[in-house]
Amino acid sequence: MTEPAHILVVEDDPDIRRIFQAVLSRDGFRVSIVNSGEEALSFLQLITPDLILLDLALPGIGGDEVTKRIKSDHSKPFIPVIIVSAHADLDTSVSNLDAGADDVLVKPVDFNLLLARVRALLRLQRAQRSLQQEQRKTELLLHLSRDLGSSIDLDVLLTGFLNHLADAVGAVRASIILTGFVEDKILLYSSSRHPAVAELQDIVRYGVAGLALRERGPILIADTRLDQRWLVTSPVHNDVRSVVAMPIIRDNRVWGVITLVHHTPGYFTAEHLELLASVAAQSAVALESARLYRLSEQQKELLARRAEELRQINEINRLLSELMQIDQLGRLLVQMLHHQFGYPLVALVLRQAEQLVVQSAAGTQQFETGKMVIGAERGISGWVCRNREPLRIDDVTQDARFIPFLPDEARMRSALSVPVLLPREGVVGTIELRSPQLAAFSPNDEAIVSAIANQLAIAIYNARLFANEQRRIAQLSEINRLSLALTAQFTAPDNLQRTVEAVSQIFQVDQAAMVLFGIQPSETVVVMSGPASLHDNDLINFVSNHSLLATYVAKLEQPQQYTDLDAHDIGAPLRAFFAARGIRSIVIVPLVVTGQAQGILVLDITRRGALEKTELEMASTVASLIVQILENARLYRVVNDERSTLDAVLRSATDPILLIDTDARLLLANPAAHERLQIDPVVHRDQPVDQFPALRAVLPFLNRDSPTTVEIEPKPNVNFSVSIAPVRGVDNKEIGRVVVFRDISAIKQLERQERERVRSVFRRYVSPQVAERLLSAGSDFGAPTERTVAVLFADMRGFTTLTEQIGARVLVERILNRYFTAMTEALYAYDGTIDKFLGDGLIGVFGSPIAHPDDPQRVIRAAVTMQRAFARLAKQWQEELNLRIGMGIGISYGTAVVGNVGLAQRQDYTLIGDVVNTASRLCGIAQAGQIIVSSQLASVLGEQSPYPLRLLGVTRLKGKQEEHMIYEVVLDQMVRTSLAR
Repeated sequence: MTEPAHILVVEDDPDIRRIFQAVLSRDGFRVSIVNSGEEALSFLQLITPDLILLDLALPGIGGDEVTKRIKSDHSKPFIPVIIVSAHADLDTSVSNLDAGADDVLVKPVDFNLLLARVRALLRLQRAQRSLQQEQRKTELLLHLSRDLGSSIDLDVLLTGFLNHLADAVGAVRASIILTGFVEDKILLYSSSRHPAVAELQDIVRYGVAGLALRERGPILIADTRLDQRWLVTSPVHNDVRSVVAMPIIRDNRVWGVITLVHHTPGYFTAEHLELLASVAAQSAVALESARLYRLSEQQKELLARRAEELRQINEINRLLSELMQIDQLGRLLVQMLHHQFGYPLVALVLRQAEQLVVQSAAGTQQFETGKMVIGAERGISGWVCRNREPLRIDDVTQDARFIPFLPDEARMRSALSVPVLLPREGVVGTIELRSPQLAAFSPNDEAIVSAIANQLAIAIYNARLFANEQRRIAQLSEINRLSLALTAQFTAPDNLQRTVEAVSQIFQVDQAAMVLFGIQPSETVVVMSGPASLHDNDLINFVSNHSLLATYVAKLEQPQQYTDLDAHDIGAPLRAFFAARGIRSIVIVPLVVTGQAQGILVLDITRRGALEKTELEMASTVASLIVQILENARLYRVVNDERSTLDAVLRSATDPILLIDTDARLLLANPAAHERLQIDPVVHRDQPVDQFPALRAVLPFLNRDSPTTVEIEPKPNVNFSVSIAPVRGVDNKEIGRVVVFRDISAIKQLERQERERVRSVFRRYVSPQVAERLLSAGSDFGAPTERTVAVLFADMRGFTTLTEQIGARVLVERILNRYFTAMTEALYAYDGTIDKFLGDGLIGVFGSPIAHPDDPQRVIRAAVTMQRAFARLAKQWQEELNLRIGMGIGISYGTAVVGNVGLAQRQDYTLIGDVVNTASRLCGIAQAGQIIVSSQLASVLGEQSPYPLRLLGVTRLKGKQEEHMIYEVVLDQMVRTSLAR
């Protein structure tokens, strides 16, 4: 049933009001009446009627003004206004319509015409409001569409969207339940205000949202108390009265459901339902985009994981390729799989004859090398070895092949076993993974471990080759003897000759030669074993003049055999040499360091025959040893050069430099140390450093692991900055400490001068004792800061008259200087500070730069001391100069900014604040011999004042708006008498 239209009648005539009310009520309208324009405007602030019948001639605010205000308020919906006027002229009607009226009736009013006009305007009002509602709906959908398109991150998208939706429709809470966004998962999102509860399963199964999902249609509940479909799963549901739910469907796929709730019965209408249908349609599009975004993000995460797994596999492969011992390979493999991939239990099982032995394990504390053994055909490992393929078991308790023999395997539930295959030998072992979780291993894990197993097989093969090579090398004891030649003097002719003879013995050849290239061809060295011949110089001349020989050798990567020199061009230039020595076949072994040809090793294999592959490999090993010898010799020369450079640096250094060993004994000292510290590097070597006076101060710092700098003063006005740093050898073993003494005596002298200058500046303001305390504390003297201070103003009475009576010299020497000296001493006695002298007065400060808890008491004592000192001066002036001079003191207490003020070139330490002005005004009030204090100081002193305070009353200080209460310090009778004279 449609609710009757509401009409507001505004008429000051009570009879006309009753008539209008009766006529309109009989026609089915709901009528409200007011009798003035003011009441009408107040009514409209609370209630919005459907139409207003307005008298033009109202007391106070007229009908035309009321009309203008109604029409100018855009926060209200369209309200038709009919103006009733007693004037029938056209101008009045036009002006009323211009003011915003929708119609004009002239008194006396024809009631049939009135009702017709009312019905027509109400139709217009309904059409206008319907248009406004459609406009608002369109705007809301536009805003929500922007919200849904603002992000493809689901959390950000839905939170902002639901907040906007709830605000737009006035809902207490807006929520979305998503059932088709993520497989096998229900998601709940709600607006920030009054978040939804999380009993999702019950809501989807029994609630309104679940019903809307199942029926694939909207649900509207006007009052939850009267509708059994409303499910209460939380106390917050008890307050809900009106509910509307709309499923989100696109292309026959249900994405979820939007639910709005309100605490007012009947709040949601069919209009809200229509709006929510449009919102749900837009939401479906946005959710589909968000789902595609989430899928793309998941794909990126998957790719990132695969890339990381590949990186970890490559890292394991790289490390495996660097190790040449099988036990090291096993330990590295299981630890990398355990730590980098997070597999709970990892083991490497190797086949030894008819047994499988656990070679290494990670993820357990119970592993013992060689103790865990199983038959080669038994268990999961035996099955994998037999079938040469990986095996993945989700639950080992359900698999008969599982026989526990790994450490902690009894508590494991899932397993993965991958074979390690060598091309010629077949399966040499398995990589075993175990987990206490069911189905812990995926095909991806199998692929990862299989790739690593392939690399492990290569590493094992290389390790075995390396082991064989090591065994062969170990058999060549003669090669080991070459290590004796690893000295800096290897290039000496005797050592070179012994090396060549040792090579001849190793390979059982009659003759051998070694050619070492020099920087220039003429510097090439040739050493030969065997009986000399008349043509030996042919070889020396050849290698000395053949510039391309080094280039040829650099291209040789392996030893090269020439079994018939007559058939090769290489032997043509040296045919006479080879013939004289009976050489027909040779082996040339290159000596190369970091790509640079250092020389060649030549073996005569004419009589013993060609070298086998293993012997050629041995020849390369011998060449490597010789190359090491050459490199060591070069490094020895470099070290010698560096040592010479270091000696030159130490000799030229003007700062003392010492090297002290780990037992605090002197190892080295430069000439400057002998000159400056009287430490002789020859006489005092290996002596404890504590016997040297200059070094005792640095003893406590010699055991520090990091570089340290300290300052010492071995003699008066002789200062050193001492740098101490640990020194390590090439083996990273600590040698001791290097100690460098830098003379900073001149710098310290400048610092002392600066300190004295600062001290003199401090003494301009404070007593010598306070100045020393400031210097010791390292205060940042002069930086402006806010402080609570007591300010004392002292001023002589009659000074202007005094300057007219006596000469300036007498005034300064016999009055002012004596006056300021006595007053300063009184202030300094209580740690006060002189702010400045003011001709015949001064300003004193307590609380800056050094504050005391009893500064209020100190300023009172200082003021009394000043009056007493001044009384003695006044007596002398009266006796000597026949002058009567007095002094008044004013004291205030409060906050001021204290610090240096002025230009960078000229600054004064002073204080600024109202407390200074107050002290000056109090001093101006004080009579000779009087001390006046502010109420703030009196309040702080309380019962702790060293002298009684007498209230003088309230006075208005110059330049102050408010009156101030002031006090006088009560002095004893003797002081008052002397001050009054």
